[in-house]
Amino acid sequence: MWQRGLFIRVAFLLLLATLSVQADTGSLTGAGVYLILDITVHGRDTYAQYREKVEPIIENYGGRYIVRSGAKSFDNNPASDVISPEGEWYPDRIIVLEFKSTEQLQQFVKSPEYQAIVHLRTSSSSTKSVLVNGYQPPN
Repeated sequence: MWQRGLFIRVAFLLLLATLSVQADTGSLTGAGVYLILDITVHGRDTYAQYREKVEPIIENYGGRYIVRSGAKSFDNNPASDVISPEGEWYPDRIIVLEFKSTEQLQQFVKSPEYQAIVHLRTSSSSTKSVLVNGYQPPN
């Protein structure tokens, strides 16, 4: 139970950091949705195929990566490490995707292109995910 609470706190902090960076660059829309994924990779080679194929599909459906960290088997750069500032949550991979709307995300997930490769992810990893709305400050 405490891991779920920590996951929610970390996800919230990631979103705030993202929105802060967007505000600093003038690109804050506040209308986006964010898919936050905690992924444990079990089959490195198959998951690597998925990683290579999924990015252009995400982009074709208007999504973009905000965070793509972890999984030492893919990236030995210390800047990609997942750091746990509180508690003991050390996920293998953390992904945060941004889409303009839930409908846009659903179009991506249901697309023939994604459906053709999703088996690569499901057969090579375990995934926990949540979908959250971007923060819109009160007027």
